[in-house]
Amino acid sequence: MKKKYIKLNPLITSIVSIFVVMVLSITSYKFFIKSFEELESEQNIKNLSSSLDIINKKLSYIDSIINDYAKWDDTYDFIQNKDQSYIYENFREGTNTLEELEIDFIIFTNLKDEIQFTSTVLNKYYKDNRHLVENILAEFSERKEFVTIYKDKIKDDKDLSKNKFYLVKRAISNSDSTAKVNGYIYAGKLISNSTLDSIKKVFNEVKINEDTYLDNDITLQSEYLKNVKVKVAANDSCSCLENTIQIYDDKNNYSMSLITQNKRALIEKGENTIFYYNLIISLFVFIVLFLIFRNQRFLENYNKELENEVSEAINSLRDKDQLLFQQSKLASMGEMIGNIAHQWRQPLNTLGLLIQKIEIKYQTNSLDEKALSDIVEKSKLLTNNMSETIEDFMSFFNPKVNNELFHIDDILSKTLTLFSARNNLCKINLENKLTSKKSIKGSKNGLIQVLLNLLSNASDSMKDKEECVIDLTLEEDDNHLYIFVKDYGSGIDKELIERIFEPYFTTKFKSQGIGIGLYMCKMVIEENMKGSLIAQNDKDGAIFKITLSYS
Repeated sequence: MKKKYIKLNPLITSIVSIFVVMVLSITSYKFFIKSFEELESEQNIKNLSSSLDIINKKLSYIDSIINDYAKWDDTYDFIQNKDQSYIYENFREGTNTLEELEIDFIIFTNLKDEIQFTSTVLNKYYKDNRHLVENILAEFSERKEFVTIYKDKIKDDKDLSKNKFYLVKRAISNSDSTAKVNGYIYAGKLISNSTLDSIKKVFNEVKINEDTYLDNDITLQSEYLKNVKVKVAANDSCSCLENTIQIYDDKNNYSMSLITQNKRALIEKGENTIFYYNLIISLFVFIVLFLIFRNQRFLENYNKELENEVSEAINSLRDKDQLLFQQSKLASMGEMIGNIAHQWRQPLNTLGLLIQKIEIKYQTNSLDEKALSDIVEKSKLLTNNMSETIEDFMSFFNPKVNNELFHIDDILSKTLTLFSARNNLCKINLENKLTSKKSIKGSKNGLIQVLLNLLSNASDSMKDKEECVIDLTLEEDDNHLYIFVKDYGSGIDKELIERIFEPYFTTKFKSQGIGIGLYMCKMVIEENMKGSLIAQNDKDGAIFKITLSYS
């Protein structure tokens, strides 16, 4: 069938080019912008994690300082004995201990939540810091130890950055923790601009807020901040990506929110990249379409030449196919004749021996009616088997006659009788473990030939042994029949075991075989009976395993 090429006129070429460029531009824009947005989202998550790390490190620092005081023997003694020298030495008015520790206030209580000492909060909202202390004890007295962010309730809520604290509570014991807890230390640090300045190294803009959302995009957690929810949105007014970081304590109580903003530099850079990319692709498309239009006629002429060459090649291949078909038929006929010759070799030899036996008995006057009848019966079995061999090999090339339904018992006795007629020197140990009466489907005579071949090969492998013994074992499961033929010879060489089923491969002399016995056995089992035939060695010799499916 000839291919027709459409001649593109300049107008159609221009329209197609513009359409292709538009589609390509829109598609590439969506693809690349999505990729840049994914990169921006990944970077934003990293920045959020860094911000949490900054807050987490501050909480960790305060926790480690307060934990040292809580495990100090002097602190334990102070709660126990109310010795004010401890306060005088460490927290009296005029000292800068808290400032050095970067803590705004500290509260000591006993186990009855009675305040033993509280420092002054240096902040205009907390000149009278009683309500702060009362609020903290009221909310957290029932909890033993914690590290959190605390939001205090104040009257003037115009400045939302003045009531958020890092808050830590630790139990007081002695330095080796052998004494019972006798009180608690509360310590807090106002979340100041210094903390926000550290976060500004990650984000362009940071401010404290109290906005909360039910529908959030990201949930994060750290060592101390177990429940952080983030609402991410693009803010067109500042061309930035805005995060609302909502921090909750471990009891899921809201503590504070941070608003962060970052310029969308990656998206802006991506849009510029996409513009230049589309420009280059557009030029490329126009050039390609122009070359296609210019070379259209050349392609048509070249196509005609190719069609003529292909037509000539097809005609040549058809002639070769006919020749190969004839060669295949001749090869099949030669293979079948070779198979028949291989299968007839031993029966003819046995017939010759039976004829000699008649001659010897006749010459010695020992040929009685019983002996003659026995020889004739064996001869008939051999000739019938030779006849069936021809039919079996004919049926191998005609699968329609290979659909017999039979039981293994139907062929077992015949196989053993034929083998004993050929070889009466080998002892066969038959072990039949079958309990069902299930049938198998395939070539009955083909399976007999396979078993005779395997038994004959097993016998040949032990020709140098003093005793010839072959184990023939039948086993089954719910769906399969297994036949094992085991000899006690020298086994199969490891280098040859992978090749023994190849056609015309043999380790015997030419007069003993042409190397197609095992090949035909495998073909009968696998092609005609849809089973499998494998060979392997064990410590005693070789084992051939036939697997057939029950019908």
